[in-house]
Amino acid sequence: MDAKIIKVGTSLGLIIPGLVVKDYDLQYGTKIEIELNNEAIVIKKKKSVREGWDNAFAQYAKEGEDELMLPDHLDLESDTLL
Repeated sequence: MDAKIIKVGTSLGLIIPGLVVKDYDLQYGTKIEIELNNEAIVIKKKKSVREGWDNAFAQYAKEGEDELMLPDHLDLESDTLL
């Protein structure tokens, strides 16, 4: 796939074709990673730090591993102190 590098102020920018933007859900401000591999430039959408947490917590709930670590009465006690 062809793309074009353009001048943006004192930097350069890469025009990403619309199909790629749509397929990878890219938008203005999307964080990316750039890797340099020999003569290739690899651009990857940066993963969220919390990516996959929703599935992991759903699995914990299914396995019964989502019980409270601290008893509820501690919350009640802290409310009376405030």
